[in-house]
Amino acid sequence: MTTKPEPVEALVSRSRSPRLALALLSLPSLLIAIDISVLGVALPRMAADLRPSPTELLWMNDIYGFMVGGTMVTMGAVGDRIGRRRLIVVCAAVFALASAVAAFSTAPWMIIATRAVMGIAGAAIMPASMALIGQLFPDPKRRVSAMGAYMTCFLAGMAVAPLIGGVMLQFWWWGSVFLLGVPVMVVTVLAAPRLLPESQTQVTAPIDLRSAALCLAAILSLVATLKWAVNGATVWEAVGLGAIGLVLGVLFVRRQRALEHPLVDLSLLRRPGVSRAMWVLFLTALLMGGTSIFAAFYLQSALGLAPLTAALWMVPSMIAMIIASNAGPWLGHRFQPRYVVLGGLLVMAAGFVPFALLPTGRSGIAVVVCGSVLTTAGIGAAFPFLMNDIISHAPQEQAGSAASLAQTANEIGIATGLVVLGSLATVVYRSSLSTVAGHADGSWVDGFRLAATGHDAVLLDQVRTAFVDGYRAAGLAGVVTMALVLVLFLLPERRRAA
Repeated sequence: MTTKPEPVEALVSRSRSPRLALALLSLPSLLIAIDISVLGVALPRMAADLRPSPTELLWMNDIYGFMVGGTMVTMGAVGDRIGRRRLIVVCAAVFALASAVAAFSTAPWMIIATRAVMGIAGAAIMPASMALIGQLFPDPKRRVSAMGAYMTCFLAGMAVAPLIGGVMLQFWWWGSVFLLGVPVMVVTVLAAPRLLPESQTQVTAPIDLRSAALCLAAILSLVATLKWAVNGATVWEAVGLGAIGLVLGVLFVRRQRALEHPLVDLSLLRRPGVSRAMWVLFLTALLMGGTSIFAAFYLQSALGLAPLTAALWMVPSMIAMIIASNAGPWLGHRFQPRYVVLGGLLVMAAGFVPFALLPTGRSGIAVVVCGSVLTTAGIGAAFPFLMNDIISHAPQEQAGSAASLAQTANEIGIATGLVVLGSLATVVYRSSLSTVAGHADGSWVDGFRLAATGHDAVLLDQVRTAFVDGYRAAGLAGVVTMALVLVLFLLPERRRAA
């Protein structure tokens, strides 16, 4: 593979203002982050209207994140070949169209299909944007600041999603949350040719489609294994599909090592500092993504709050994340960044304790808010340094690949958390409900719906108690996982490298 990157001076001169270009690139990032977490607010309404099965419910919620994580590396390679600005324009248009279709879906499979398309489009936009930022700001200090601003927009999008979703559900139907993407992406399509320079490398080696297919198939196979195990599949079915996913993953890794021009350079993961930060990003994203679904169901379904009221209770965590994402870099100028990250991880670990001790009554609102503030503040302070660790430890010519791997770890972590913790909570919910009611079918969504339609106060109380038990199990899993994260972070560098 030979590359002939365009001179940086030519790229910058074609952009009327690098800051305006950064602002435009941040808009899709903000929207993509919102789309990852806004569905948690709308899901109770969607579940009541579309009546998905437990398996469909999980796919509706997490297919977007899995398609982002599973195709990001491939779409980054596509951008290198056809041009990153061109890829952003095309995928922004695709994202807008898929969002409009999702808004008027009439069946669970339509939501799953359209969100899969949106995930692929989002996977193309993010690495292309980060590659352009790296070339728009050649000065290292300005580039770090620009990357920080871009990631702050991403974190802010995840933070404000519950509030935005709550406001829209209060006044419109659940499909309105998908229409958010249409105007933003239309602006991107119209403004990108004017504000963004074109940037591409003259790559002669074609994209290895087999590697791309192996990566996506391995990820989806392993996710489907968890879904099948939770939703009544036999042991042999779950084990068989899991084995297929593992084999595909091994084949993908072996192929990358054998190819002269691999789809992703896995040697980056062996560099000191990169592997540690990658694992910390993955595990913290897993916990944040896995617990995000519970707050909306607890506030809306278990306590009966309106969507807007529930969203307003999550405003403190939104503010905490925004403040922490700016306070972290400020503290990094006064203390060693390692101590800032450690402090953020400790605060995040403390945030899962309230979830593990959640009461069933309305006093649980304060507990959920407290836990959400601590978890979002902790990851908000640590996230910029973790991203910087990955990019700074990679060779300059591989900084884009390193950023793409970091984003992939984050996106897959979020989606994996929805499956792992959602599955864990479902098992605990069914076990708890069987103990008090004598039987348990479906998920807590079905339980809340049956209790509401039948005006059955006794069933509602049983379902609420069982759901809270599942929420506590997810919180306890968060405490245990954060203990592992802290041990991983504190290990000596030479042991982590080994």
